[in-house]
Amino acid sequence: MIIDLFRQGLSAQQIIHYLIIFLFALTLSFSIHEFMHAAVAVWLGDPTPRNMGRLTLNPIAHVDPVGTILLLIAGFGWGKPVMYNPNNLHRFKSRRGMNIMVHLAGVTGNFVLGLLASILAILFGSLAVKFSGTGGEVVLKALYEAFEYTYQFSMMLLAFNLLPIPPLDGFHVLEELLPYKVRSTNGYRKFQQFSPYIIMIVFFMSTFAHISILGYIVNIIKTPFEMLINLICMPFYMLLQMAGL
Repeated sequence: MIIDLFRQGLSAQQIIHYLIIFLFALTLSFSIHEFMHAAVAVWLGDPTPRNMGRLTLNPIAHVDPVGTILLLIAGFGWGKPVMYNPNNLHRFKSRRGMNIMVHLAGVTGNFVLGLLASILAILFGSLAVKFSGTGGEVVLKALYEAFEYTYQFSMMLLAFNLLPIPPLDGFHVLEELLPYKVRSTNGYRKFQQFSPYIIMIVFFMSTFAHISILGYIVNIIKTPFEMLINLICMPFYMLLQMAGL
């Protein structure tokens, strides 16, 4: 993030420009992700997220200051997790199914946000080309960049959270599918305890030693979702072309 901006030799004005865009994209992506966790948990019967003030799109309720700063500086960070009580979920019979719904709600929100951001990026990008050389080009280009980065961050957050490693959503979904005998073993508990440190080690290796293991894995996970979004956006893109944009 910021490290990459300095490496590119950008001016102070350009760095500030991209920082504003990054903050917009990050706060929106994190807010939608955590709000969806809260909304689905409340819908399924647990009032805990509402009582803790998490049933809101206000980014202040969802953004973790340290996680956001670290993400801006080095490209690795986190939002404030939504707490919920599985014992309060009662809308459906399957407790396991409801837990999976809560854990998948965040990445589902990121997919929908990525789709909407992609459509808006296509729209503003086309308008920027249409009005090239006019006073509105600067604003349209900035809007294009804002939603393009929102799309990219949403897809990155979706893919990262699907990793089957604690404390990510992908692990919690996998955990619900595992037999109780497996979840009660010492090896399983040790894996839960040390997995977050493994993620951090792999990430810092990717950032400072240029061994992008985590990046490759995230790209593999997000590729089918990006292909689906591109497929959905294709009619919209063709419609803009027919309209002369």
